[in-house]
Amino acid sequence: MGPSGARDEGPSNFWDIVAQLILAGALLFVASTFKQYGITWDEPLHLENGRRALDWYLSLGEDQRVLGFQNLYLYGALYDTVTAVAGILLPFDAYETRRLVGGLVGVAGLAAVRAQARTLAGPRAGALAVLLLALTPEWMGQSFANPKDVPFATAAAWMGLYQIRLIRDLPRQQMRTLLAYGIAFGAALGIRVGGIVLIGPLGIACLYWLFLRLRERPLGTALWEGVTAAARLLPAFALAWMIMLAFWPWAQLDPISRPLEALAGFSHFPLEFSFPFAGRTLVTTDLPWWYVPVAFAVKLPEITLAGIAVAAVMAVRALRRPLAILPERIGLVAAILLPPLIVIVTGAVLYDGIRHLLFLLPPLSVAAAIGLDRLAGYLTTPTVTDRLPMASRIAGGMLVLWAGWQTLTITRLHPYEAIWYNALVGGVRGAEGRFELDYWGSPLSEAADRLRNLVVGQEGGGAVAHPYRIRICGPHDSALHYLPPTWKAPKDGQGEADFYIAFTRGQCGPVPEGRELLRVERMGVVLAYVLDLRDKP
Repeated sequence: MGPSGARDEGPSNFWDIVAQLILAGALLFVASTFKQYGITWDEPLHLENGRRALDWYLSLGEDQRVLGFQNLYLYGALYDTVTAVAGILLPFDAYETRRLVGGLVGVAGLAAVRAQARTLAGPRAGALAVLLLALTPEWMGQSFANPKDVPFATAAAWMGLYQIRLIRDLPRQQMRTLLAYGIAFGAALGIRVGGIVLIGPLGIACLYWLFLRLRERPLGTALWEGVTAAARLLPAFALAWMIMLAFWPWAQLDPISRPLEALAGFSHFPLEFSFPFAGRTLVTTDLPWWYVPVAFAVKLPEITLAGIAVAAVMAVRALRRPLAILPERIGLVAAILLPPLIVIVTGAVLYDGIRHLLFLLPPLSVAAAIGLDRLAGYLTTPTVTDRLPMASRIAGGMLVLWAGWQTLTITRLHPYEAIWYNALVGGVRGAEGRFELDYWGSPLSEAADRLRNLVVGQEGGGAVAHPYRIRICGPHDSALHYLPPTWKAPKDGQGEADFYIAFTRGQCGPVPEGRELLRVERMGVVLAYVLDLRDKP
């Protein structure tokens, strides 16, 4: 074990190649599937927000429509602006462009996770980390169409990588690392100002480093080194703040008070509704303390949970020699535990499962990979090989079988990977009715597309010009974008109609009587359906 704590045992080139192949496979997946994802509930607003933000920049601030748009002015517009620019440059429609950019951002998060784990525990851990996150359906399933949470999580993952490097270089952090950390931090703040909490793990790790330093050096020397290290971080924080302001038009008008105003309001965002969770009905504004741990326990792959359990045992054993714990490991633990603690203490409003905390998936995958890497090393020790000489090969075979099974499951769910639940609740079928499955409304896109093809197939091309009336239960744009422009839907979802398109998240009043034409279904669970109201059953 070298001074960094990373182990170089084994054929490192092999594991690096494995990691690179996984990343290449993820890129191929994005390139071949990005057009297959439907439109989510929030996307039309973010699409318009990006256009308005771009108009703000192009008009040098004269076009101020972005400053009061919905509640999105309270967020930085970095991602929406990037996708708006990409929409001009790329030969796809606006939503397809967002899919492609989102998928690539998700792959960038995979690369950051691989680099983190490799830096902390070597090439094998790096390969395991990227494998675990790539096969966590919530990650890539959310990447394509989630306009805030995955971009934010990816920025946080890169912050985590540069955090490790900064901690190792204390008290003489390198300028290029400081710049990289500032850019990643600025990107996170430019998407969500709540990203300010992401510096907490760095602060905790630095304090632990200072504690160790105080035991090794004279008091004055250690304190001076601490002050020097803190001072060297200030340019990175200043750079992050400037990047945030550059991509946040509303905050540019008052660079100090407005970001703080937005930050103060978000932890108790006034959005109150009930939803099923673990077989109970919870309210967004009154969540039990166990909401976050249970939500992650049922959404992480079983092998990731096993790796985290091993890592937890490692952490407990390390407490026997606390002065030998590396500060960067303290930073990783803080990155995992601090945000949930803040959520619990502040009573923050959460909903949609783990969506708002997706930025915890990268550090959790890193921790799990470190645990599995340590377990793999243990299986090759004489203590194990003398009794079970095939133990490591059996474990490797089980990992390959799991990866194949998980890939098959993801394929069966595509493009609704994010509805996946692990075996602790019986998978998707077991979660139905006990947890929320689809909350984005994107299955309405598939339902509308199939309805159009079905009607045209039955009635001929003239059907696209017929003024059919559509009732939609769910986000209207998710369906209307895929229907002929002559097919109209009332905004209130009421009135006479020829077809009824609905998702299954909730009810939109009484369901009309009609003949079922089609279902959008995955693994035995209905996500959306279409009724023909022209001929009553």
